[in-house]
Amino acid sequence: MTDSATPAPGTPDDPAGTREAAPRPAWLRALIAVGRRWPSLLALAWAAYSLSDVGDGLEYVILFVLPAAGYLFIAVADRPRITWAAVIALLATVVVLRALDIDPWPPLALVVIALAALGLVNGRLRRPRIFALQAPGALAFMASGILALSVPPATGGYLVAAGLVGHAVWDGFHWRANKIVARSYAEWCGVLDLVLGLGLLILLLTR
Repeated sequence: MTDSATPAPGTPDDPAGTREAAPRPAWLRALIAVGRRWPSLLALAWAAYSLSDVGDGLEYVILFVLPAAGYLFIAVADRPRITWAAVIALLATVVVLRALDIDPWPPLALVVIALAALGLVNGRLRRPRIFALQAPGALAFMASGILALSVPPATGGYLVAAGLVGHAVWDGFHWRANKIVARSYAEWCGVLDLVLGLGLLILLLTR
């Protein structure tokens, strides 16, 4: 009579270790699932900190031109892998300009216009579908920011909130398409814009 017991994996009777590994515990699976959402968690933390000390909301107008420059640069370069490097470089540029007491809006606006022109000339932004939307989308968000700065602050804050929610939709569209920018960035930017926009709207309505 033969022994029908299954050999342990990694033993001489089962050198390849063909037995299935034990399933991961529920807490570990949950931790891994949460870890995969790090862009959302980072965005939520950033938004909570920012909203705790927000003024009339016009300080968020920079978010109308900064992501526009980022999206356009990555679209023209056609290198989604450099998304986070480009974003960090843009954020560092804003920090340096402000440290030098220079308003970052005009330089970034010039960058947006130059990138849109370059992308249209070299053909990168004349490709169909999502690429063709980059130049008009960036210019539209930049124009929305200028409009928010041109009206009384009480009205401008609501325009900023609406623009942030609108940009969250833009980010969600790119997250779903998984094109132009890294998906992790689209998730981070979308959650940040949405929470900032809705949070600002609630604060403006309750003051």
